[in-house]
Amino acid sequence: MVRITVPALAALLLLSACASHDGPSPRGRDGIPGGGPGSAGGFNMAVGLVDQGDYEQALPILRCVAGQGSGFEIAEYLAGYSAIQLASAESTPAILRDEMRVEGLDRLTRAARAGWPAAQAELAVQFSRIESEQAPERAAYWAAVYRRNIRDRTYGLDRLDNSVEAQISSRMDGARSAQIETEAASFIAEPLAAIATTPACAPWLGSPRSGRQGGRGRDGSDRGERPGGGGRGGSGGRPGG
Repeated sequence: MVRITVPALAALLLLSACASHDGPSPRGRDGIPGGGPGSAGGFNMAVGLVDQGDYEQALPILRCVAGQGSGFEIAEYLAGYSAIQLASAESTPAILRDEMRVEGLDRLTRAARAGWPAAQAELAVQFSRIESEQAPERAAYWAAVYRRNIRDRTYGLDRLDNSVEAQISSRMDGARSAQIETEAASFIAEPLAAIATTPACAPWLGSPRSGRQGGRGRDGSDRGERPGGGGRGGSGGRPGG
């Protein structure tokens, strides 16, 4: 399998984003990515910022796009990833770092529960670094869920380094590992719930009439206008599909 590292290819991210849903997609009409206003353009602009390591500018846009719920799991994942990066950034005030870390884990968890493999792998990585009683079990659980997610295997991707998996295994006994594997086997993805957005999100979202500019309806019909522009993001230690 191909192991993913930062930065990932934009084409791979966009391909995997489009392939996962038959509902709204973070791309423009006819699958053409955009860089201007609207959820498609806002997403691609944010992905470009993530690629550049500009997480502070990307996060507010990703929050808005992810708030639209089901169909925007990749934005939720990238928002979580960005918040985690900001939590350890020297430029982030110390008083805000814990808040960023909590937001990052919360958003990654939402995306992971919705079935997004990159978020599942990233949670395994993040929990493997936390020194607490519950963290090793959470790391093992999300690693097991990720291993059962066929999406990445379809593309020949592997977002978990052997060293991370070895570290996770070293902190678990055999009996508990078996229990966690059983729990992971019963995992069922749940739709990403929409979150109310503020007026500040308006430039990045679709028009009030269309609701989600630039996506397609489940019947394949166009929903909104085509934006213009381009961009991307990757994980396992990096943002991506």
